[in-house]
Amino acid sequence: MLDWIISDLRKAGIKDFVVVTKAQDRNKVPTGRVVVQEQPTGMAGAVLAAKNIIKGPMVIVNGDDLIDPQILKSFIAKVKANPQKIVLTGIKRNLTGGYFSGLKIVEKPITPPSPSFKIVLDYFPKIEKFVAVLGDDYEMGINKLKPEILVKAEGYFCQLKYPWQMLDMTKLFLTKRRSVGIDKTAKLLSGAEAVNSYIGPKVILGQHVLVRDSIIEAGTVVGYHTEICRSYVGPNNNFHTNYVGDSVIEAESNLGSGARLANMRFDKKAVLAGRPKLGAVMAKGSQLGINACIMPGVTLGEKAIVASGLVVSRPVEAGEFKKS
Repeated sequence: MLDWIISDLRKAGIKDFVVVTKAQDRNKVPTGRVVVQEQPTGMAGAVLAAKNIIKGPMVIVNGDDLIDPQILKSFIAKVKANPQKIVLTGIKRNLTGGYFSGLKIVEKPITPPSPSFKIVLDYFPKIEKFVAVLGDDYEMGINKLKPEILVKAEGYFCQLKYPWQMLDMTKLFLTKRRSVGIDKTAKLLSGAEAVNSYIGPKVILGQHVLVRDSIIEAGTVVGYHTEICRSYVGPNNNFHTNYVGDSVIEAESNLGSGARLANMRFDKKAVLAGRPKLGAVMAKGSQLGINACIMPGVTLGEKAIVASGLVVSRPVEAGEFKKS
């Protein structure tokens, strides 16, 4: 995500970057100066963590939002036309977050005052003035400065606030970003096929594997006769004779032989609002025993384990070993 975001901003004309992250991720940042945010106190905390090194004109962007480059182009054009004014960005979307009422931001309203959702794509001619009025609420701090310029964005936009939104990200990467391809270090054994998918470095697709409309990250081994469709699979996962549909699987997880991730209810009702199909969300290091079956929309916490042969229809907590 950071690679894409920074690349897009560079193309839009921004050259210098400060990335705010938690301590364990500081070595994963691809470029720029890194500031560690000690506590997860949100956007305001992130800005305040960097207050000693940021100055002058500044653009603030979320590190986990995928923004159409055309939106960035319109935004930068508006900034160049109004270099001494705060420039904000809104888009017509029904998402969780702030909405515009005129140029005032209303955070997470029960009834949005307008259809204009606030994207975190903000320009400050003097970031020091924002820091001076910023408390623990980012949007409230902006409201105090009474901004005057709003970019009405048109194009695609995807936020990553909930884990299942990684499926929306995956679709955008494969369609809008054309990130389809097979890394030169990946191996496809006899009968393996990857359709409209990204296959990362050192991935192995075993005999008669089918991957469709999915991202498979580096080092993952997809064993014999597995099907993965419309899913995001993180790095260093292991599969063997599995079905994975519309699922998000974080790093270092393992699916035993015959384990299945169901993605559709018998009554055909949406698994979540707006999602007729949704498989499992498996956090880092989660494990499924042989022939385990996970029902639609079930989440598994970090290092959760499901014993062999179980049918699971409720969440499994982090570190839990579900035996019955």
